[in-house]
Amino acid sequence: MGQSDEGPEHGQPLRGRVAVVTGAGKGIGASCAVWLASRGARVVVAGRSEKDLYTVCGHVADCGGEALPVLCDVTAGDAVERLLREARERFGPVDVLVNNAAVCEAGAFVDQDEAAWRRMLAVNVEAVLRASRLALRDMIPRGRGVIVQVASVSGVPGVPKLPGLAAYAATKAALIAFTEALAEEVRPHGVRVVAVSPGSTKTAMLERVAPGAVEGAMHPGRVAEVVGWLATDDAQGVTGTNVVVWGPPAQPAGPAASGGAAC
Repeated sequence: MGQSDEGPEHGQPLRGRVAVVTGAGKGIGASCAVWLASRGARVVVAGRSEKDLYTVCGHVADCGGEALPVLCDVTAGDAVERLLREARERFGPVDVLVNNAAVCEAGAFVDQDEAAWRRMLAVNVEAVLRASRLALRDMIPRGRGVIVQVASVSGVPGVPKLPGLAAYAATKAALIAFTEALAEEVRPHGVRVVAVSPGSTKTAMLERVAPGAVEGAMHPGRVAEVVGWLATDDAQGVTGTNVVVWGPPAQPAGPAASGGAAC
């Protein structure tokens, strides 16, 4: 389904923008994709499950939006290059990048093997650097763009941590530091870089690594509302910072996508 002719004054502040969301098949990523599309963006949803991606595209269509599903393993450099190329060929240069793809392997740090560390570093850090660099090649020449990194309160100093997530926390702290440094580098080019650190969120990842934290965890749509707002021009003054999100457990009002975003 195509977009309507409504402009920003009719609730479509992202009309005409192109957004890429990684890890968009479920949870926070799916919610972000639907939120962005419902506000006018043409969205490229990237992930590793074709079934999940097509489900999200269906929810986008239900909101009157347009989406392109792209199978992508973000740890493969050529796959990320193809992702950005397909986005450009289908919709145009990328205006918004949401680096949401992540993995978490829980366990006592003293017993955890280094292969687990490398897997988390590959997805949570290296893939973000790679995708950000490629997106910036679209953004800098045009003097605009927004990169939102989905981090975690696990990487925020001073916030209580769940046990068994030390290595995961290290990757998310790295992501927040990268955000702050990159924002200063690209600020003169009109590009903003922001991190969002959700607290406990009802996702498959949380259910797997910390099932005891699921009760009372917030709905993914709450995170998507913040990520989506940061992508709009209403947040032009926000860059180089980390926004901690602690939302209520209730689902946002309105129709829900697979990840819980309201149209």
